[in-house]
Amino acid sequence: MQGLFSFLGEQFSNMSQPAKDIVVTGVGVCCHMGDDLHQILSDLRAGHNHPFTTYPDAVKYGTRCQLIGMYPGKLSLEELGASKQQARFMGRASLMAIKAAQIALEESGIDPSMMAVVVGSGTGDVETHQEIADKLKTIGNARRVAPTVIPRLMASTVSANLATFFESRGPSFSATAACAGGPYNMAIAAGWIEHGLVEAALVGGVEVVDIHFYAGFDSMRAYNGQDNDQPQRASRPYAADRAGFIFSEGAGIVILEARETAEKRGAEILGVLRGYGMSSDGTGQMVAPSADGALAAMKQAVSRAGINIQDIDYVNTHATSTPLGDASEIRALRRLFQDIKVRYSSTKGYTGHPVSAAGTIEAIFTWAMLREGWIAPSVNARPLDPELEDYPPILEPTNTSLKMALSNSFGFGGTNACLVLEAP
Repeated sequence: MQGLFSFLGEQFSNMSQPAKDIVVTGVGVCCHMGDDLHQILSDLRAGHNHPFTTYPDAVKYGTRCQLIGMYPGKLSLEELGASKQQARFMGRASLMAIKAAQIALEESGIDPSMMAVVVGSGTGDVETHQEIADKLKTIGNARRVAPTVIPRLMASTVSANLATFFESRGPSFSATAACAGGPYNMAIAAGWIEHGLVEAALVGGVEVVDIHFYAGFDSMRAYNGQDNDQPQRASRPYAADRAGFIFSEGAGIVILEARETAEKRGAEILGVLRGYGMSSDGTGQMVAPSADGALAAMKQAVSRAGINIQDIDYVNTHATSTPLGDASEIRALRRLFQDIKVRYSSTKGYTGHPVSAAGTIEAIFTWAMLREGWIAPSVNARPLDPELEDYPPILEPTNTSLKMALSNSFGFGGTNACLVLEAP
């Protein structure tokens, strides 16, 4: 264990250019748009988004926002090849993460037995908390609580279930960092690979719905509570009338490896994780975004990657459709790129906001854009925020040559992460 934390400390204290190329060889996505990545990317490329659905529990309990992006795929034990014994320890988040991981592992062709598993979510399985509360309240006897609840309750439940299900003997770890959770997990795993602790890792984030999580965000007025009758336009980063985000379920999983390991086994390389940066806002504000904090993470990522600002062809922004957050990030971009008008867009108009899963899903989308030479336009962004008229996002489907991109994720507590992604 001492060695594990030494590696963690080294990667954050030594922010020089990494010694090894970290590449991605497999990806899996489960989200509001489904799990067929080819079709999802086709929709992104064409600027076609899917309407969100009404969340029955939101209607039942009278929340302001009543829309949600539910994952429509199957998560049955038969579908996943999981036993009833294994499923006793799994909540919906673990099941969805397994589904995305199976897709990524099949594409990669890697043996998972020696891989690290670094996957997190914003909470443990909240339904299990409710299960315990209901039994204690209605039965009044703690002995009736199931002995399987702790593996579902613990914050590391997803990574632990993945490691168990795939019989991995590598380290298992979860970083919980709000909306930046997925990229934090990616940075940690990349650091382990760079320093030789492991050769490969199954990495990412996942988030699923429950009414407690949903109601908490709704009470903060973080959600868009104005457009329950406009399910296709409810998520609209950069629009002048944007009114908050739409929560969406999601799981994003990637297989990261050292380039030499991937090439040795003949794997197809889908992209490169060139660098990463993390910061906290340091403002004493829990939920108000800071352009300074975002800028610090981006600067650190660019420095660690050993590149110049001019090398960045595109930025996949965090922009969730909140009035403060979208504008704050663009102010940071203006300061970072100065007189360069970098191309940028947000894909949350398509996916909604899957919180801990968002950054990994968006990295997967961005790697696809880099490989294939296109940019997903920001949908629903018209009429555009007047502050952005001189610096607009990409608003139409765009085919163009791309080599390098930034992917941003910013969360509550001023938790910021930026990835530098490169074409294969």
